[in-house]
Amino acid sequence: MTPPRLDRLCVRPDCPAPARASLAYEYGARTVWVDELVAEPSPSSYDLCERHAACLRVPHGWELVDRRSSPRA
Repeated sequence: MTPPRLDRLCVRPDCPAPARASLAYEYGARTVWVDELVAEPSPSSYDLCERHAACLRVPHGWELVDRRSSPRA
């Protein structure tokens, strides 16, 4: 497996922190997934730093599934 590039930054505006997690979602299922940082950037996922991944909130009625090996609270 190819390790993720470590020079990617968080997609949140004005956040200079390195990306450490990837966010993906599916409207139909009303589900958001947070995974380990994917190896290559993808238009279907968003890079987040550790802080923004940890404080992520989803809309009412949606489910947040953190699939990282060591999710942060």
